[in-house]
Amino acid sequence: MTDAQQRLADVRASIKTILEKGQRFRKGDRELQRAELASLRILEAQIAREVAAEQAALRGRGRSRITYGKI
Repeated sequence: MTDAQQRLADVRASIKTILEKGQRFRKGDRELQRAELASLRILEAQIAREVAAEQAALRGRGRSRITYGKI
């Protein structure tokens, strides 16, 4: 598992925790607020693009930046 794949798994685990247990919780006089769900969703999308680019490069299908217009 690459570093990007591990980070993606960690972010998805954090999102799952927030969805199951909530954004905040209180124990006694202490309160814990987890990361913002919207921020985690944005981070998930960014890392997913990194993982896709890594996998495409490994398969030899790197992104070609050359485009040809039709005449």
